[in-house]
Amino acid sequence: MKENKIISIKNQAESFILTHVQPFEQQNAALGIYPPERCEAIKSYIAACRNEYLRCKELILAAQSATEADAVQFVAPAVPSGI
Repeated sequence: MKENKIISIKNQAESFILTHVQPFEQQNAALGIYPPERCEAIKSYIAACRNEYLRCKELILAAQSATEADAVQFVAPAVPSGI
């Protein structure tokens, strides 16, 4: 049960990232091809999504019941301007 919930949260995080930042944009930001402000906006958004996933995963693993684990919800971070 917990493993399925973690996979679901991971899929949500990936979906939010891909909705706002295409893979080529992620790569360009990592390589520093875009202006520094855009690179930072992209990297910070990806990091925020990852941190939210890790927060949820920690709560799911610490849950004492299936109901408690199922109640954990991914809260999508705000998309920074400049992406």
